[in-house]
Amino acid sequence: MAPLSRTLTAGASRLVGREAVVEDVRAALGELRSGRGRAIALVGEPGIGKSALMLTATAYAQAAGVRVLAAHGPRALARTSRDVRGSADGCCDLHERVAQGTSTLVSMDDLHHLATDQIPSVERLLHTAATGSVLCLLAYRQRQLSPALAAVLSRAASTGQLEVRHLGPLSHEQALTLLGDHPEAEEVQRACLGNPQYLKILAANGESSADAALAILGELAELDHTAVAVVQAAAVLCEPCHPELLAAVAGLEVAATMRALDALSRLDLVRPADPAPQLMLRHRAVGEVVYQRLEPSRRLALHRSAELALAERAVPIARRAHHVVRAADPSRPEHVTTLIAAARDSLHSAPAAATDYLQAALSLLREGEPHWHEARVLLAQTRLLTGDAPESRALLDALRTAGPGRAPQQSNAPTALADASRVERRLGRFTEAGAIARAGLTALADQDSATAAALHAELADYTYDLQDFAASLQHAETGAAIARRHQDRVGEANALAQASLAHLFTGDLATARTTVARAAELVDATSDATLLTNLEAAYQLGMTEGMLGRLTDSERHLSRGAALSRRTGQTYVRPMTLMSLANTQLRSGDLRHALATLDEATPLVERAGNPATRAGLAVFRSEALLWRGSADDLQEVLALADQAAAIADGQAPGWAVGVRCLVAGLVLLAGDPTRAGWLLLDAAGGTDLPRLTIWRRPRFCDTLAQTALAEGDRASVEHWAQLAESCVEQLPSASRLGFALRARMRAHAMRGETERALLSAQEAIAQFAAGGERIEVSRTLLTAAALALDAGQTDQVADRLDRAALLAHQCGSARLADEVAQQRGRLGAHTAGTGAPGPLDTLAVLTAREREIASLASTGMTSGEIAGALVLSVRTIDSHLGRIYRKLGVPNRASLTHAVLGATPDTP
Repeated sequence: MAPLSRTLTAGASRLVGREAVVEDVRAALGELRSGRGRAIALVGEPGIGKSALMLTATAYAQAAGVRVLAAHGPRALARTSRDVRGSADGCCDLHERVAQGTSTLVSMDDLHHLATDQIPSVERLLHTAATGSVLCLLAYRQRQLSPALAAVLSRAASTGQLEVRHLGPLSHEQALTLLGDHPEAEEVQRACLGNPQYLKILAANGESSADAALAILGELAELDHTAVAVVQAAAVLCEPCHPELLAAVAGLEVAATMRALDALSRLDLVRPADPAPQLMLRHRAVGEVVYQRLEPSRRLALHRSAELALAERAVPIARRAHHVVRAADPSRPEHVTTLIAAARDSLHSAPAAATDYLQAALSLLREGEPHWHEARVLLAQTRLLTGDAPESRALLDALRTAGPGRAPQQSNAPTALADASRVERRLGRFTEAGAIARAGLTALADQDSATAAALHAELADYTYDLQDFAASLQHAETGAAIARRHQDRVGEANALAQASLAHLFTGDLATARTTVARAAELVDATSDATLLTNLEAAYQLGMTEGMLGRLTDSERHLSRGAALSRRTGQTYVRPMTLMSLANTQLRSGDLRHALATLDEATPLVERAGNPATRAGLAVFRSEALLWRGSADDLQEVLALADQAAAIADGQAPGWAVGVRCLVAGLVLLAGDPTRAGWLLLDAAGGTDLPRLTIWRRPRFCDTLAQTALAEGDRASVEHWAQLAESCVEQLPSASRLGFALRARMRAHAMRGETERALLSAQEAIAQFAAGGERIEVSRTLLTAAALALDAGQTDQVADRLDRAALLAHQCGSARLADEVAQQRGRLGAHTAGTGAPGPLDTLAVLTAREREIASLASTGMTSGEIAGALVLSVRTIDSHLGRIYRKLGVPNRASLTHAVLGATPDTP
C-alpha cells in the first residue's frame, strides 16, 4: 500500500477527538492487502463527525491506491474516487463490482435515508465485506433508522459482520482545542455539549460558517413550504413552545402545523421538549443557521407575530422584549414601556440583554420625552455591570450636566450619583469617587433611604483606601443600619464586611470577627437572585474573611460571587473578585487553581482594569510562579514584579503601598536581600513602617528580619522581631503571630540560640497551620531544618523535611521540593560523616543560589557574566558574593575558588 501524504496526516489531525477511529479505519485499509475485509458502522447524532470521518477514510484510501465506491442515501449520484461512481440506488451492483478481487472501500453515508427496497442489497454488501477484500463503511443516525433497516444492522452486529463505533460528544478539553482562542470558548462549549458541527456554527456567531451550516441547509432542502414556515417560526422563537404558538407565529392553521411537525420530527429537525407537548428545534445551532438566512422582511414579520402572540398569552415580559428589540414599532408606545420594564427585570440577571432592551427603547424616544431619562440611567447601570465603566461614566456625566429642568430634577438623580461614584472607583479615580459620593449624600433629601446606604458604602470604601479607618467604620455602620431598616440584607452584609475590615485595622479583632460572621450569615441565607442585586457583597465578604485568616470561607464566598458573575455577565465585579480569590488560593497553597484564576482574570483586567487591579494581577502571578518554581518561570517572575512596582510607583493609596511591599518580598526570595530591604523600607515609609497598618506590619517585619539576617545585621534583626511582636500584642491573629514568631526565630538564630530559634519556629508553624497557610508552614519547616543542620543537630530534621515535602507536593511547588532535596542532602552528609566537617560541608552554609553563584565565580566568570547567565542584576550578584565571602571566611575571589574546588569531590 502506498505511503500516505503528510497533508492527509495533518488533515486527519483536525478531527479532534476522533483519533482512535481514524487509526481503526487506517488499520482496516491496511488489512485489505491480505484479503481481509471488514464492515464498520459510524453511528451518532447529527453533526457529531460521521461525514468528516467518511471523507477522511476516502482520502486515505485514494492515497493508498484503494478503489473507492461512495454512496449517499437514496438520492443523487455521490462523489467517488477518480473514475468509479456509485449510488445507493445502484447499491445492488456494488457487491458484483467488488467481487472482482480488487481492494475496495465502499463508503455509504446517511444510511438512515436508505429506501426500504434497497435493504437486501445492504445485507449482500455486508456479506461481501466479510468474505472479500472490501472495507465497508456505513454512517447513520440511530434514531432515524427504519425498523427494517435497524433489524438488519442489529443482526449483522450480533453475528460479527458489522463493527459498530458509537461517536459520542467531544470532551471538554477536546471542544476547547477545536475552538482554539475563541473569546467565548467556555460558553460555546457548554451550549454545544461537545457536538463539533454545533461548535463551529455557534463559534461563528452569525458570521460565515459555511462548512458547518451546509449540512443543516441540506436537511432543509426538500422541505415543503409549510414545514419551512414552521422551522422559521421555531428559529425566531428560539425556545420550547406549543404547536399552537408555532402556528400563530408562522401564520398557519394548527392542523397544517401539526402535519409539518410530524414530518420534521421524523427528520429529527424537531424534538419533544419539557414540559409536554412542547417542541423545539433539535439544537440552537439549527435555529441559528435558519435565522441567519431569513430575509429582513420575513424576519421582521415573524418577530412582530411572535410579540403579538406572546402578548395575547400574557407571557413574562422578557420573552416579549426579545422580539420587541428586533421589531420595535415607533407607532406603538407600549413597546417603550415593555422594553424598559424588561430591562429593570433583567438588570442584574442578564445585564447584556437589558442593554439591548434599553438601546432599542432609546431609539424610539427623543430627549426629554417620558422614560428617556430613566432609560439613560438604567443604560448607565447596565454598562457598569457589564464592565464598560468608561461608557457608563459618559452617560452619567451627560445626565449630571443636563440643562435646567432636565435630568437633575428627575427622581432617580441621587441613584445616578451613587452609580457615578462607583464608576469612578472602578476606573481608579478614587478622589473623584469620594467627592461625588459626598456631594450626593449632602444633596440627598432622605438620609434614611437605599440611596443613602449606597452612598455610605461608597464613602466607606473611599476612606478605607485613604487608611482613614475610623471614618470608614462610621460610614459602614451607618450604611448597615440603613440597609437593615429597609430589609436590604445584601446591602447590610456588604456594609458589615466593610465595618469588619475597619474594626480589624483599628485594632478591634474580636469585633471584626463577630461582624464578619454576621455578614456571612446574611449572605449564606440569601438566594442567588437576591445576591445578584449587589455582587460586591460577596467580594467584600470574601476579601474580609481572607484578611481575617478564614481562607476556606473566603474561597467559598468569592467562588460563589465569581460563578454568579460568569453566569449573568456582571463582569464589572469579576476582576477584583478573581484577584481576591487567587490571593486566597495562593495563601492556602493551591498554586494550580491560583494560576488558573489569574488566567481567567487577565483578559478582564487588560480590557477594563484600573492601576490597582493591574498591579495586583502582576504581583500575585509573580508570587504564584515563583512558588511553582519551574525552570522557565524565573524570568517571568522578575518581569512581573518589575511591572507591578512600576504601576504602583508614585501612587499614594494603600493598595500601592501593599503592592510595593509584596514586590520587595519577591525580590528577597529571588535572592537579593539588600535590594529587597531598601525597596520595602522605601515603600513602608522608614524603620517604623508608618505607611503600613498594624495588621500588615508583622509579615513585612519578618521579611526585613530575613534581609537583615542575610546581611549579618544583628541589631536590625532584633528591631524587626520586636516591632512584629508589638503589633501582634495589639492584633493577635494566627497568621500575623506566625510572622512575628518567625521574625523572632531569625533573631535567636542571629545570636546563635539554636534551641530557642527552633522553639519559635515550631510555634510559628502551629500558627500558620491553624490559618491554613501551607506555603508559610513549609517555608518555616525548611528554615528550621536548615538552622538545626547549621548547628550540627539532626534530631527531628528528617520529620520536618518529610512534612515540608508533603506540603510542597500538595501545593505543586517545585521550588519548595528543591529546597527539601537540598536540605536532605545536607542531612545525609551529616549522618554519613563522623561529625567533623569535611570538604563537602564547607559549602553547606550557603543557600542554593549562593552555591550556584560561588560555583560560577570559581570558573573565572565576572559579575556581569554571572548576572547574564542567571537573569539577575550585577548588583544582586555582588551582594551575593559579599555574603558568600562572609559565610566562608574568605577575603576574595581567589580564595573563594580554592574553597569551591576543595569542596568539589574528585571525579574518576
